[in-house]
Amino acid sequence: MKGHDDAPDLAHLIDFMFSGHRKARTMNSSTTFSDLTGENGTGKTTAVRYGLVAAVAIAALLIPWSAGECGPVFDRVTKSGTVRLGVPYNRIPQGFLKPSGEWVGFEMDLASEIAKHLNLKLETVKVNDQTWGTMLTRGRIDAALCRIKHTRSLENTFDFSVPYFFDSLNILVLKGSFKATEDLKGSKIAAVQGSPSEKTAMRLLKAAGDQMAEKNVVSFPDRPTCFMALGQGKVSGWLDSGMTLIEYSSRSPGRFELVSASDAVEEVAVALPQDDSAWRDLVNFAIQDMAADGSFKKIYDQWFGSDTPYAFPAKRSIDVWPQ
Repeated sequence: MKGHDDAPDLAHLIDFMFSGHRKARTMNSSTTFSDLTGENGTGKTTAVRYGLVAAVAIAALLIPWSAGECGPVFDRVTKSGTVRLGVPYNRIPQGFLKPSGEWVGFEMDLASEIAKHLNLKLETVKVNDQTWGTMLTRGRIDAALCRIKHTRSLENTFDFSVPYFFDSLNILVLKGSFKATEDLKGSKIAAVQGSPSEKTAMRLLKAAGDQMAEKNVVSFPDRPTCFMALGQGKVSGWLDSGMTLIEYSSRSPGRFELVSASDAVEEVAVALPQDDSAWRDLVNFAIQDMAADGSFKKIYDQWFGSDTPYAFPAKRSIDVWPQ
């Protein structure tokens, strides 16, 4: 068990919880829960959350606690005032380097806003699909935002925040060629060989009444080959995840567009170290507060709005927990 000497500094932690957030309402003995939550009482950023979080934090300082309750990342972040977030540098539009060398992207802006809501100094660290997991498990970053899909296999090694992006299957087509999956009847659709997209493409064509569905699904060994076939007119569409198709279509701005192929979603979330629930809660609250105060929508619309090169309508909204 940790003693009081190992606890985060009280004044620093209280300042961390409150500084930079909305001013709390004045409370007295007659204050009610509805007074604190506002007229609708529906999970918006209010004094209640921060009052309760601060109260829990203060209580934690007055009694010993186990390492499992406040893990090493929570301790380091709250003591140092700095958070290290892994962000991609080679994935458009999540995170990428402009020709000028400027590092920009949806997840770059998201990381900045999370740090702002936590009142922490941000240190961004370049990661990619192959490196974020190792860097997170070795403690070189405190969290990773790298278009990471929350899956059961990853859950064995990492914890995850509430989802902030909802990916789904789409078909990439030449702009103006098709408006809906039904229009693709009799057309050839590319899919990566051995991927779930193959069967999904066949099912969509059969649902559209295509008697030659199995022959009209053309399998290619990898994604670059699928994209090349579409560009050369060998196929009329390419079925894959929305994030993947947006990245490839960005190579030829204005030439392609997406046609939605499914309402089912795959959740993208912040990957976090396991067994540090206090740190996970802070990240979750920050994301939910961003959803409540409109800052998340502003970032999303900037990168995925209808008038952007990466237009991708949000399939769902971020779940904001009640107070």
